[in-house]
Amino acid sequence: MVNNSGKERITITVSPYIKKKLAKYVGKGKENAMFSSISDAANTALIEMLFRIEQEEKNENEVNK
Repeated sequence: MVNNSGKERITITVSPYIKKKLAKYVGKGKENAMFSSISDAANTALIEMLFRIEQEEKNENEVNK
């Protein structure tokens, strides 16, 4: 399902441990909030993970040349 902003909506499940850890950094108007929502935090985490995987693949390809 695609919403008005053109983003596809998916559902993820986070463990209570992750939810508790994120609570410190998630929330509109919070003084130390880094993310507006858990969805925002999850999206950022996935982007970071994919960037690291791509960098690792790039480095492996350069070594194998």
